[in-house]
Amino acid sequence: MTHKVITLEFVVPTVIALVLGIALAMCAAYLTDGYLGPVDQAEVQVAGSH
Repeated sequence: MTHKVITLEFVVPTVIALVLGIALAMCAAYLTDGYLGPVDQAEVQVAGSH
């Protein structure tokens, strides 16, 4: 395989997947905070104790 084919088949999809994953994580955090409100510290402690 040539260097160009390796780049097109492996590097480019990996970069696209990483960018999409980061963008989706940021959108999920933003929407969760916007619609559900910030998480209270008591909720975090209750969830952590189980």
